[in-house]
Amino acid sequence: MNSLILIGRQLNQTNGGDNVSDLHRKIGVSRWDGSNFIVDQDCIAIEALVTVRINGNVVANLLASPADLEDLAIGHCIAEAKMSEISVDDFIISIDETGAHFLDISTSDDISSLKPDERIITSSCGACDRDGVETLMSTIPIVTTSTVKFSAIAVNEAIVEMKQRQIGFSITGGIHAAGLMDGDGKLIAVREDIGRHNAVDKIFGHAHRNGIDINQHALLLSGRCGWDIVAKSARMNCQLIASIGASSTLAIESARQSNVTIFSFVRSDKGVLIGQSSRLK
Repeated sequence: MNSLILIGRQLNQTNGGDNVSDLHRKIGVSRWDGSNFIVDQDCIAIEALVTVRINGNVVANLLASPADLEDLAIGHCIAEAKMSEISVDDFIISIDETGAHFLDISTSDDISSLKPDERIITSSCGACDRDGVETLMSTIPIVTTSTVKFSAIAVNEAIVEMKQRQIGFSITGGIHAAGLMDGDGKLIAVREDIGRHNAVDKIFGHAHRNGIDINQHALLLSGRCGWDIVAKSARMNCQLIASIGASSTLAIESARQSNVTIFSFVRSDKGVLIGQSSRLK
């Protein structure tokens, strides 16, 4: 049995996430300079196996960046509809000698309906190991429309600010980000992860832990928007997703089905809107 190093609960997380050193480490490489290979070091994004357990039951095995782990654990469980609410009595992080992280949530909540899941979900896709996408799409809830109207200009400005706060990406070039913007255009949180969907889980976990009403906020993405992120957003009652990159066909179908608005290819002078245009001004 592998030995464990007990880390304990992560405290004092800021809106910028955990220490950036949790996102990368230096690795020996050979660098090509156009004529020769030179022995050097490079900062590489960390990808670790992260196991989430609730009262000892394995509910997820993720390949993720080992930062903001309480946000990740809680956000994943709620956004994937494993539990609608989680009251955390205790949260313990431990790491074995292989570098695998174990996140143990203790709760007094009723978990009798919780389904254990020991499959590994890769960092490249939150749902690509699953069958029956059409069946899963049919279970996506309908998002309610609030009175909040988001400024298209403010969305772009918040995305620009999010880029500036992507410290992990600036160091490694290999980490995605998600952000949360309020109705006044303020960027209130940024989370980074090697997996797009993990970064989104971290944002939703942060919101849940801090009592933030997702329906009054917009989710920001540093890359493209896939259907799995739309599904997570719908489960969290998030009405607007704004992304720097494109949307997939399934993302668009899911958004229209669940009453989510996608604002993609966001730039200072343009963007592509899918869904209710009344949510933007």
